[in-house]
Amino acid sequence: MRYNYKNDHKASSLEKASVVSHNNRFRLREILNPVTLMTGIILLIGLILVSLIIIVLGRNLKMGSAVTPAVTVIAAPTFTPKSTQETLLPSPTPTSIFFLPEGVIGIGAYVQVTGTEGAGLRMRAEPGLDGDVNFTALDVEVFLVIDGPVEADGYTWWHLEAPYDQTRNGWSASDFLTPIEEE
Repeated sequence: MRYNYKNDHKASSLEKASVVSHNNRFRLREILNPVTLMTGIILLIGLILVSLIIIVLGRNLKMGSAVTPAVTVIAAPTFTPKSTQETLLPSPTPTSIFFLPEGVIGIGAYVQVTGTEGAGLRMRAEPGLDGDVNFTALDVEVFLVIDGPVEADGYTWWHLEAPYDQTRNGWSASDFLTPIEEE
């Protein structure tokens, strides 16, 4: 018996086509399974509902209100010319007491508290013994004279201010003040 290889080869191709066709039908049955179809439909409906909710909630509730876009204009930097003239700065005013004779108290002079024997000098709110005491200045403390003189209660009163603290000021009798000599 002779074996025909050509027919056998053809039969073989048919068998292969039959197997491929059978595999495709099997996959199609899996895809068209009722459970799979229901799951796909539920997911599709859910996707449509979520899309509609996003569209509806994303809209402005007032139909008549329109949003007007705002534009902020920022100016570009410009060239600023520099002055060619030199700026003259005023010289500071000296606080020297050169116009006062030596040993004399006057406005602008620095004085030192002396002669209180450790008791301190009462700095008053106003000239005179009846003025309220602001604070007590210690011996050797230095003050700037800012006002005066005022004669009251048998004393000559000067308004003094601490050079390091302007809130520390008051009126004091000149009997306990010594002018500081300028060097």
